[in-house]
Amino acid sequence: MTRALALELAPHDIRVNAIAPGLTDTAQPRHGNSDAELLEMARATIPLGGKLLTPDRIARTAVFLAGEDSGAVTGQVLHVNGGSYMP
Repeated sequence: MTRALALELAPHDIRVNAIAPGLTDTAQPRHGNSDAELLEMARATIPLGGKLLTPDRIARTAVFLAGEDSGAVTGQVLHVNGGSYMP
C-alpha cells in the first residue's frame, strides 16, 4: 500500500512512507510486569546494542521522514527495530 500510494501521489509532490517499529519499551511488551529476566530475553533479540526501542526513537524517525532531509525518500517502509528484523 505504501508503494502504491507513493506512485499515485508522486506527481503531486507528496511523499508516502511508513514506519514499522520493533519491540518498544512500553507497557505492552511488559504485559503489566517488569520481570527482569523476560526483558533481558527480549533485549537479546535486538542486534544493535540489545536495547528496547523507546517511543522517542520512533518519533525521531517520523520527524526525519517529515523533514526536508528525506525529501527524496518515498514509497519506503522503514523498519525501526535495532536490526531485530532484517527483511
